Amino acid sequence: MQTMASMRFSLAWLVLAAAGCSRGTGTPVVPPASTADAGQIIVSETTDAGPADAGPPDAGPDPHRIGSLGLGPFPADPLTIYGSAQGLLEAPISASVDEAENLWVVSQSALYLLAPGAKVFRRYTAQDGLHYGPGYTEAPDITLVEGGAKGECFVGYYARDTNSSMFKDAHMWTDPWAHKGKMDQVLLQPDGSLKVNRYDLRNSNNGHYYETRTIMSMVYDHFQHPGNLYVGSNHGVTRIIPAKYYPPPHLDTDPFNTGDERQWYADHVHPWACIGGPCDGVRIPTFGDWFGLTLAPDGRLWMGGLASGGALKFKEQLSDWVQSWEPVNPFAPAFEWPPVYLPPQEGDPVNIRGVAATPDGMVWFVSGEADSWRGRTYGIAAWDGRRFTYFDPTALGAIEYNILEVQALADGRLVFGFPGSGLLVWEPGEPKGRRVTQSDGLPGEQIGRMSQDRMHDPPLLLVPTDRGLAVFRSIP
Repeated sequence: MQTMASMRFSLAWLVLAAAGCSRGTGTPVVPPASTADAGQIIVSETTDAGPADAGPPDAGPDPHRIGSLGLGPFPADPLTIYGSAQGLLEAPISASVDEAENLWVVSQSALYLLAPGAKVFRRYTAQDGLHYGPGYTEAPDITLVEGGAKGECFVGYYARDTNSSMFKDAHMWTDPWAHKGKMDQVLLQPDGSLKVNRYDLRNSNNGHYYETRTIMSMVYDHFQHPGNLYVGSNHGVTRIIPAKYYPPPHLDTDPFNTGDERQWYADHVHPWACIGGPCDGVRIPTFGDWFGLTLAPDGRLWMGGLASGGALKFKEQLSDWVQSWEPVNPFAPAFEWPPVYLPPQEGDPVNIRGVAATPDGMVWFVSGEADSWRGRTYGIAAWDGRRFTYFDPTALGAIEYNILEVQALADGRLVFGFPGSGLLVWEPGEPKGRRVTQSDGLPGEQIGRMSQDRMHDPPLLLVPTDRGLAVFRSIP
């Protein structure tokens, strides 16, 4: 395990030097209500701000306006559970809604669809065109799903990361895992079949390098700049415009030319820290594992990973967005020190697993781990644009310190997801939060990748668990 950690650290510098990396119909449940001291520490001063985008004028139902789709085809109950009775044959790990109001769910071994009006999910596998399994991925194969435009979703996959301590050509086109993992664009056809486009992502600034392998987070923008998809991976954060996708026609004749791909994606950006001290051009940078990804109301894309976090503003042109340095599109901000949290030494892992932005402008980070080699975890951090404030989740009422998920609700509350103890709902400023467990109707307490659908009103909070999918219209 310790070897894997050291490989992750060495990877960043060696690849950077070589590649020039740029800096329903389910069961309604009505949960009971109830209630639930938090110490805090304040450190670090910086500055950071950005204007909020104005919303579009009032119009009819439009998935590009928050809440415009109304109740939609989903039950109005405060809580609906989807499980085996609705055709989910395995534990869901991620769920999302597309602009046609299809509910997409993934387990580690299948993609499921609940179309509007359907009573049960339809199950899709590699036999339906999905690119996972032998030759494409490694266990656990599927990582998450994100709903996109009408009849569209994106499925992320897993494949091992490599580095030059393993073999000389790690992350090059000759790497045995160069083309594994990545993701699919899934397009629902009128007859219920799928058209699947495989996104074999590589560095758009240098076609010799295939650094993106495992997909760890996704955010599809329905509201601010509709049609943009942001993808966090083992290496960096990629922006994709799926509607512009076309298969690269010149891979056989000009395999290192990325001109075709640059029309529809930009791979990749990442803030970083450096091992042992400030980044001075000599110390080894470290970054990766971008589990945390969210779009804030002011338009910035916030990201958090293994060793640091930061935010990037929107630029219309992919070629501008990906240049995350002065004067083109610098991080605003990039947290080198502290890298959100305060590890014993610069460059040590901080294990950011989620990021959320509340309506008051605060940005919240959670630290957690599902793989012990990644090191220590650090609880909750809040960024107000100048400084960090830290909170111990157990002081807020959680029974676990390890947080894997966070979502910000429209009313300013935060929902934290844990690997074995359900949810904690907390209103910042209150001494305690309230736990939501199986006794409140949650089907299981091992929480998967949470997401929100804000196209509908009330919005949907989608919470996969080890025993079924919980969809909240309101949460106590």
